[in-house]
Amino acid sequence: MKCGPENFTEILTDHGVCFTFNSNHGQPLYVLSTGAEYGLKLTLNVEQYEYMPGPHDAAGVKMLLHDSKEFPGVAELGLAMPTGTHAYVGIQVVQIENLPEPHGDCASQSSPYYQDYSYDNCQMACLTGLLEDTCGCRNHFMPHTLGAPPICTLEQYYGCYMKVIDELKQRVREDCACPVPCDFLIFDPALSFATTSVFATDRLLAAAWRSGDLGERYLAAMETTQRMERIKLSRFQALERDAQLRLHNLSDVMLRGVKDTIERAEVTLGEVSNATHSVWDRKHYLYRWQAYHVQKNFIRARDAMDERTFDYLAMGFQEIGNLTASRIWALADPNVTSPGAREALYLTVVTSLHAKMDLCDRALDNYTQLYSAYFNGTPIFRYKFVRELRNDNVFVTPTHLLHTALNHNSYALKYGARLGTDIERFRDTLARFVQLATQAFDNGTVDTEDMYHADVQFMWRGRRYLHSKSTFDEECIEYPLRVLEDRMTSFERLLRNYDDIMTESLRNIVSLKASLADLEDSILTRLNHSMRLASDYFTVGNLSKLEIARELTSQNIYVGISDLKVFFQSLRSRGQKVYDNWDKIAEATNAIWQVVIDDEDMLEYYTYKNMTHFLRNATEVAMENREVFNDYRQEFDFRFLIGSSDSLFLKSLQDLMSDMEGYLQTSVIGTDFIRENFLQLDVFYREKSYEQITQQIGYDEFALLCEFSHLHCLHFVLFGISYCPW
Repeated sequence: MKCGPENFTEILTDHGVCFTFNSNHGQPLYVLSTGAEYGLKLTLNVEQYEYMPGPHDAAGVKMLLHDSKEFPGVAELGLAMPTGTHAYVGIQVVQIENLPEPHGDCASQSSPYYQDYSYDNCQMACLTGLLEDTCGCRNHFMPHTLGAPPICTLEQYYGCYMKVIDELKQRVREDCACPVPCDFLIFDPALSFATTSVFATDRLLAAAWRSGDLGERYLAAMETTQRMERIKLSRFQALERDAQLRLHNLSDVMLRGVKDTIERAEVTLGEVSNATHSVWDRKHYLYRWQAYHVQKNFIRARDAMDERTFDYLAMGFQEIGNLTASRIWALADPNVTSPGAREALYLTVVTSLHAKMDLCDRALDNYTQLYSAYFNGTPIFRYKFVRELRNDNVFVTPTHLLHTALNHNSYALKYGARLGTDIERFRDTLARFVQLATQAFDNGTVDTEDMYHADVQFMWRGRRYLHSKSTFDEECIEYPLRVLEDRMTSFERLLRNYDDIMTESLRNIVSLKASLADLEDSILTRLNHSMRLASDYFTVGNLSKLEIARELTSQNIYVGISDLKVFFQSLRSRGQKVYDNWDKIAEATNAIWQVVIDDEDMLEYYTYKNMTHFLRNATEVAMENREVFNDYRQEFDFRFLIGSSDSLFLKSLQDLMSDMEGYLQTSVIGTDFIRENFLQLDVFYREKSYEQITQQIGYDEFALLCEFSHLHCLHFVLFGISYCPW
């Protein structure tokens, strides 16, 4: 048959509130057979989650098998059974019958509290009387008559009861005359245990899930326990306060120290970059002016001279030489007898030769002017650059470079000076042709050998002039422009290197700034919200610990913590790069400044314009820049700004989250919940008989042997059981 709450009676015992089974004397329950299948089967939930700190530390059930007429001393005599087990209690009943005086010492006494006499009832009644006399009250489980004596108040309990109870128990043992009862039962239990099977655990778990109110009661009990148990509450509060403090410190460092340093570093890098670019732009502008000035006012003058003299001087010199030689031979030809024809031919030859000689003179003048312009740095033309004044051209003239162009290598040194000589000697060959033409016209004869040498010399001088002119143009005239273009290219390369370093630093800073802004809008805001909720748990009390635990262990928090760790790592690695780049920026800046200051071809312009910052000593400028950038490096070193704040906070938060995860795990009704709260109990008779021990007045030896232990077979009443959850 099934049993339910109606089969159990709530009673007060020395172990607290207990429940008695089969306590109805008028309608006792019977069993007709032995074994676990014919006994009492219970599945108990001890509700360990409802436990509060108290005098007992164990978890489980205490069971006492006793005569229903006796006081159940569960605290001292109960059998303990743990949760997570299947307990089997097999019982053997022993009936004791003692003799009264004069053959024995059994007896019974009347009591105002109990109808049936037993030794335990007698001692409890005696203890109750002594306690009433001493404290004027009784403990809650002690017997009474119509509420007298009254239950001790808290003041009486702690002020009197707790102080005298041990002494009174000793007096009961010494002074209270409680004889052995003449008839009583002894229940001899045999206990065995087995671990609750997986199948049984799953079955109990399914039943627990079907019972919706169990989960609600469990969570409510957990919440109450968390608030009422000082140790748990204090631990949670300590973890919350520590995490709150660490978060405040970290946020202060991140949103003030790190953020401010990053922003100031970004501004400073921008200012430094703008200042360096301003210097570079000015110098590059001057380079372009110089290149334009050299090209237009020097090389362009050479081009004009080429168009007017140099290119025509030896143009077609081979044809000219052959034509001149043939005409001179014609003047010496005896077949040409006409005076007019000979005179016309002579004038033609001499006129053309004198024209070439005049061209040589003008070419020599041009060469002299061009050479002097490069040697002295004097512009020939006066082209103006952009909006600059024409008169300012003289101050940007690269005098040293122009002068160097005439002797920077052996070719320039040789052919730069030889070109003028080659022009003069080319003119001399033309004059020799004039002499031969005059001789032929006057005498009608030409020396063959002289004519041959004059022709060969003319050809050789023409080739030599062209070679000297080509080398002079390449190595002298165009050299300054090539150097200036190389200088600009090198200067542009310095800026690209500078910009690469600056861009890397700015990229690292901008990346950190963006990451910090994202963290501020995401995880830091979420953490502050979560920690504020945790604080409200203690100050306002409008939230449950389960809600706090779910908030602090949410996926967003875990993702945010991962982002924080990445940021801290990035802050240190990128901070190291920015820190190292300050040295590189200093070197790149000094490289630009060195080009600006060491350009001797611009010193005159710097002085003319009073550009004092460009007239400083390059070494001093380099030292000054290194000092300034070293100060920047120290000021904006955010590698260690975070210090140990991140590790301390993450450790504190991890401790809090671990505690919350543990709490969440315990809030789940699972196999651990079943093992910690449920046990199965089978109580049954081992034998379908009981042992009877009876004292006799007297026997002979034979009778004694026959009657020493007589067993009776019967259908028996199931015993009374009192059990208490710890």
